[in-house]
Amino acid sequence: MIKRSKPEQKTNRPRQVAKLEDITRGMNKTVRGWAGAGIAAILLILLAATIWHAPGKRLPEELLGEWRTTDPVYADRTFEMDHVCITFTIGEGTVSVGFIKDVKQIPDGNRILYTVSYIVDDVPNEVSFFYDPNNGKNLWFKNQEKVVWKKE
Repeated sequence: MIKRSKPEQKTNRPRQVAKLEDITRGMNKTVRGWAGAGIAAILLILLAATIWHAPGKRLPEELLGEWRTTDPVYADRTFEMDHVCITFTIGEGTVSVGFIKDVKQIPDGNRILYTVSYIVDDVPNEVSFFYDPNNGKNLWFKNQEKVVWKKE
């Protein structure tokens, strides 16, 4: 006995054919849905990179701000520190800004020796100074200990 397959039944419903424009419209919705997640992922990567490259130690709050000296030789000079930059104003409107890479501190009797490593125009630099939190909160550059700098 030979079995015959049932003949296909015809329906009155028209057969739907996907149009190219419908397919691309669906793809656009998918891409738009992922855009927010992509932006969030990029921002998260940037935040992680910033934290990874942050200085090992930060300057204490009492060192942040603008410093001046009463020494007449340096009357037109200042320097300023924040958690990101160290800025030297070296007279006649000349300013040098460096991006802080590292901060080291070593106790030295009643004072602390700070060494700040920074980058100016892709060139590494370093400045060292003593800070005395007990004696008027003054500081002295290591190479010019007779010149006293006070925070404004």
